[in-house]
Amino acid sequence: PPGSGPAGAALARVARHVWEPPPPPRSDLLDELEGVLGSGRRYAVEARVAQIEAAMRPTFTSLPRLRDGRLPASGARYLLHRFFVERHGWFVEGLRSRGEPWNSSSPAAFFAEHADAETEGIFARRLGDRGLSLHEAAVFAATLENLVHEETLERLRGAYAILGVDVDAETTDTSEAEQIIDTYMYMLLAKVSGSKSRAEVYEERERLEMNPEWSRTLEKVHEVRREVADASPDRRTNFSTNIEILEKVADRHSDWNEVECVALKKDLMKYESGDSGRVLLRDFYGAALTASNFYTAESKEYLRRVGALDEATFSQPSVIIPNYVDSPSNCLASLKFYSVCCINECEALLKSVEGHVAAPDATPPAILEVVEQLPSATVDAPRRLPASLSKHLEEIASQHAGRVPLHGRLFALWMHHAFPLECPFPHLSGTVRLMTGDEFEQAKEGRHVLTATELRAEVDAYARMPDLGARSELPWSSEEELIVYLPSLPQEAGGFVASASALNGFIRPHGPALVLVALALSALALKVQRTMSARSRSALNSRRPAFADEMGGCETRELVCAGTAPPRRHAA
Repeated sequence: PPGSGPAGAALARVARHVWEPPPPPRSDLLDELEGVLGSGRRYAVEARVAQIEAAMRPTFTSLPRLRDGRLPASGARYLLHRFFVERHGWFVEGLRSRGEPWNSSSPAAFFAEHADAETEGIFARRLGDRGLSLHEAAVFAATLENLVHEETLERLRGAYAILGVDVDAETTDTSEAEQIIDTYMYMLLAKVSGSKSRAEVYEERERLEMNPEWSRTLEKVHEVRREVADASPDRRTNFSTNIEILEKVADRHSDWNEVECVALKKDLMKYESGDSGRVLLRDFYGAALTASNFYTAESKEYLRRVGALDEATFSQPSVIIPNYVDSPSNCLASLKFYSVCCINECEALLKSVEGHVAAPDATPPAILEVVEQLPSATVDAPRRLPASLSKHLEEIASQHAGRVPLHGRLFALWMHHAFPLECPFPHLSGTVRLMTGDEFEQAKEGRHVLTATELRAEVDAYARMPDLGARSELPWSSEEELIVYLPSLPQEAGGFVASASALNGFIRPHGPALVLVALALSALALKVQRTMSARSRSALNSRRPAFADEMGGCETRELVCAGTAPPRRHAA
């Protein structure tokens, strides 16, 4: 047939990369879910999907995808994690990484724990067989959101039952309305079910009220209740009103916590050593002893376990500010489905890069052009990045056929150098474990918090050590890990593959007319092949098995070739 032979096959592969196939039918996943969850839940999920798709699209577009445009399990897990943090400030268990590789578990496992085996099976089959499309990822997110909504309904009914209030009752009594909300919040934060008696709940609430954070939280919740009431002064408070209040509270929980996170970061910056984004451990402990608003006293063992301790940059150990702020010890609440923690400021910066690049990778000059224009809370823009950072970008690109993957450990490390107070230091998978203080002690890994006596002993010990100062720059290593790893086409294939991305960039803006050019070249290749001498054909055929194996490396795995060389390590 026309276009046969090596040249024709190569052109066909480029055409498949350039002209992506249409997406699969959009209703089949919802139909499957309806069979398991019922029509009411199906429509509740479907109503959220379009908005979620729009929110997910920039990150989805920037992630490496399978040949039909789908995300494998590791990419889907990362996309969903990013979505819930950005949209709600939720760190969903089973989606967030606690230090393990992103491909270490399937996001579908969330439903095995919190829904049912049938729902988990629907998503697990799709992830295992072919990955998730943008639409399917949005359906996943909407299904999870609906689970959270239903759990809110169930807990609020429990609060009504504990107080002996009819769920159909309406009231204009402010104290009764606040009592219902207060009981719900207690049940939420203390993880109490609706089966407890009113006396048991009140007894346990008295212990909780000794914590000053509880009073501050309730005051913020009451502000939301008053805001909803003021929006409709004639409206009586009922069950649906309380649901509206509590869902607003759930979305603002993260904003309230972020105020605390920003204040903590500013406090740490007072003790920063130079522009390193680090605080010497002796100063960190010294502040815990002397500063009235600084009550941090985590042990060195705990800080090391969660990846917040740097023992290489200075002659003395130091605390990495963004790693510490983002650690589980600073989470506001750990709830049934998710935790409310400090949001990684680097993700907003990465999203800006993703929006400008609109691809999984980019050349070093393109990245420099974008990042030099990016401001942060501590960095003014525009600015000129130092030559060392330009050199590091080139080093990353040398591992990936001249391009820098946006979702790899090395680019995250580069961003840590560019924004040391916003971007955490990226540890290799499996070398740290993000855990709360309680989890750390339950695992018998040591003490989570030091006493005042222990703090003084640590400060005195470090005071006797010589201060040799900092290294000339922050630590750098060349070990790569990718969130989504797609094997690449080798560069040895006659130079054609190496220029595939450039050809793709040329073809897209010139539209279908260039398909005719591809067909003409294919026909020319066929004519040349037919007029070759027998000896030349024999020589070509002797090379074809190796050539076909090289060119088919991605195709046999049903992948889009990204033009990047395999890294030394990968996490997908």
